[in-house]
Amino acid sequence: MEKRMINLLIIVLRAVVAVANALIAVLELIRELVD
Repeated sequence: MEKRMINLLIIVLRAVVAVANALIAVLELIRELVD
């Protein structure tokens, strides 16, 4: 049971990191477009 919870936490953390990376990439694109 605990192992499943830990796996879920790892999946959620990976998803959060992926979303953060995507947001940073989009922000950099917007910054280049604005310049």
